[in-house]
Amino acid sequence: MADSPDSKSLPITSGGSVPVFDCRVFVSQSDAGPVVARCVNLADVEATGPSERDALRKVVDAFKSIVQDHHSRGEAIPFIETDAKPGPDEQERWIPVHL
Repeated sequence: MADSPDSKSLPITSGGSVPVFDCRVFVSQSDAGPVVARCVNLADVEATGPSERDALRKVVDAFKSIVQDHHSRGEAIPFIETDAKPGPDEQERWIPVHL
């Protein structure tokens, strides 16, 4: 039985490579609030969720959508070069994102 293709996937061809991008995220949670994940190297990418896993999944989905859109059109991806440090209540996560 053949698997149906995922409409969000890029085709993988022989000899080709799948692009990988680093998604740098700061994660925080207040005592009673949701987990907040914000992408540091791509503007306006932030998500919340009841758990870190949920917030990270949402922020990675948004990151991937924006990067894939720019990449498919051959446009430069508007990455932010920064040496930002996490705030006192934040933790840093690096997530490799494959297109």
